[in-house]
Amino acid sequence: MQSDIAALILAAGASSRMGKPKQLLKLGEKYMLEQVIRLALSAEFTEIVAVVGCHSEQIRRLIPIEDTRFRWTVNPDALMGQSTSLQAGFRALGEGVEGVMVLLGDQPFISEKTIRHIFEEGSSILNETQGSVVIQPSFRGRIGHPVFFVRPPHADILCLQGDQGAKGILGKLDGRIFVPVEDEGTVIDLDTPEDVKQYDFKNEK
Repeated sequence: MQSDIAALILAAGASSRMGKPKQLLKLGEKYMLEQVIRLALSAEFTEIVAVVGCHSEQIRRLIPIEDTRFRWTVNPDALMGQSTSLQAGFRALGEGVEGVMVLLGDQPFISEKTIRHIFEEGSSILNETQGSVVIQPSFRGRIGHPVFFVRPPHADILCLQGDQGAKGILGKLDGRIFVPVEDEGTVIDLDTPEDVKQYDFKNEK
């Protein structure tokens, strides 16, 4: 039987280094966050949740998503760090979800092929083990995103603090698997206007 596998997109930050809401940065004809959402929609997730916080009303108004698998959730504590957005997302998904792929809203250049590859790896491991495992892509020795949690430890996630994201729980899992990929997008995030200029060539894809 197919396990429930969800996508969780973290996009609640204030974009202080960008100087404007980077979720609404235009890359080609799409907003950056919309591009990440479309990546998630390309895989067979049972549900997709995007966590927004700062600029949430504007983001939801400008990025309409009609796929029935998708929904928004708002993190009112977004300024307290990424861990609060991770927690808001996991609360929205509930404990019944066995697999969760976490994507970052400022990493729009990951390929659909990589999303599907990590999805398939996670789905396979779900059927092979009963433990909690994390799967991450590796690009030429650099660990990147998306991060796939097989049976995520909900209680530990809800105890995270600050801006550490999921790093604080990796040591508590039963296993950690790195999947080599030839996808530079897995290690590129856009935080500043300089980042946008540096990787602008990718908008031409």
